[in-house]
Amino acid sequence: MVSIRNKLVLWTGQKHSGKTTSAAKLINVAHKEGFNIAGLLAPSIYQDGKLLGFDILDLRNKTRVPLTRRKSGQFIFFDEGLEFGRVVLSEAATEYVNLIIVDEFGPLELNGQGWRKNIDSLIASSNALILLVVRRELAESVCQLYADLTSIKLNAAEPKSIDKVTEMLRNHRQSQREIK
Repeated sequence: MVSIRNKLVLWTGQKHSGKTTSAAKLINVAHKEGFNIAGLLAPSIYQDGKLLGFDILDLRNKTRVPLTRRKSGQFIFFDEGLEFGRVVLSEAATEYVNLIIVDEFGPLELNGQGWRKNIDSLIASSNALILLVVRRELAESVCQLYADLTSIKLNAAEPKSIDKVTEMLRNHRQSQREIK
């Protein structure tokens, strides 16, 4: 049996390659198997085929708020969206869950900003599997940052990656039953 205490999954792929979409598929599969999930997704916002920005979707209550919008070619972050993400990724909001998803762990978090403090706190305190959506080119830096943790890199585009995560969740649930 694999314990997922402080287990970290890096859900990797190229920029705009469907990492969020495949994470949503994972969420549906995990929900059907009865797992409790918390965290956030950052769905893209398009208008007339152009990427305008990203929202934040709370996985527990489906509330959605703006995170970024493109202005003069750069993404501008909204304070409201960043704060909303901090609340969604708080210890209180993620208590009693099997899986915590963070979409995405990017340059801000690597530089100690964004949701980094929340993620570090969850890694230290939660018994849940923590899945970080990460651009492939940043994955090694994230691995180095959390070198003291057991982690696995999975290709978000590979359908078997969903199976691997759900298997990890099932194994953990079984090991928790055996402890009781």
